[in-house]
Amino acid sequence: MAVSTSHPPIPRQPIGATFVVAISILALVAIVQVLAIFVHFFPAIRQQVADSAVQSQAPQPDPMASPLQQQVQPVQQTPPPADLLRAQKLFADADRNYRIGDFETALKTIEEVEVLIPGDPSVLLRKAQILERLDQPGEAVLALEEALKYPGLPPEIRIPAEKKLAQLAETIGTETKANPKSTGNTAYAESGNEGVRDPIGFQPGASLSIIDARLRDGKAGMKSLRVAVKSRPGEAINIPDVRIFIYFYEETEDGEIVVTDSQVKTQWLSPPVDWGADEPELLEGQYPLPESGLPGSSAANGAPGRKYHGFVVALYYKNELQDFRSEPSRLVKDFPLQLYLKE
Repeated sequence: MAVSTSHPPIPRQPIGATFVVAISILALVAIVQVLAIFVHFFPAIRQQVADSAVQSQAPQPDPMASPLQQQVQPVQQTPPPADLLRAQKLFADADRNYRIGDFETALKTIEEVEVLIPGDPSVLLRKAQILERLDQPGEAVLALEEALKYPGLPPEIRIPAEKKLAQLAETIGTETKANPKSTGNTAYAESGNEGVRDPIGFQPGASLSIIDARLRDGKAGMKSLRVAVKSRPGEAINIPDVRIFIYFYEETEDGEIVVTDSQVKTQWLSPPVDWGADEPELLEGQYPLPESGLPGSSAANGAPGRKYHGFVVALYYKNELQDFRSEPSRLVKDFPLQLYLKE
């Protein structure tokens, strides 16, 4: 749409001969300066262009690959893009099923990935983890041995895999000696409550991770539990969908373990909490010991004679369990956490 104006156009001024000569001289000087700059920098520019050409011909990491695939250069032919996309989705589904404890479905899914990208070490390592949870250490050993044949495994992946292989082999050997008819499909008891984690310390497929949970003495009669939580690098986190629960447990005079009646107060130590700075967010829980008699303690709330036993921290995102910490580790087995929170 044109816009009209009531003002007349500015009249064109006549151009003199002196002005034309001056402009011509300036243009000639500018051309000479440009040529001098080009001659001076041409060798560096030519080298940069050559380097760029070499880099463009070199194989580039696949952005759709798993973290392990990005660290290790594949030796087999790259599968078609459609297969890679499907493998990526199936790998994520297997991780999710593994995290929530559906190991049978996780195994079936990871075997589908294995068909699409056979021989991939990240797939074999995940398969070994699932088989171990299914009380099949013999099959897990075979998967680990196959993965360790891969020559490009970085040390931070190869060393833990070798340790796991040695542990499983020892478990199978011990069971075989105790029961010669055993097929080797024995359960392997994992120490602690860390669970299996990927190279950056997250539960498989989790968006958030508890990287530390430390109990320390606070004020007189108080305990302070500091929990450090971090989001997966590059993943956008919706703040209202993050929920963290801290449970303290106590032992009664009869030796029963029960959840505390103490009033636990929590606060963020690193506000504002935005999960976008690639730094852990710190949550602190203040817990009055039952024997302290302080206001808010179990004794003050009508439950005398108890003593502190342990704690459990549960981290949820979008109502799905992401990670947990338990001290002692037996607590989370005696008091199982919900895999999903109700809306």
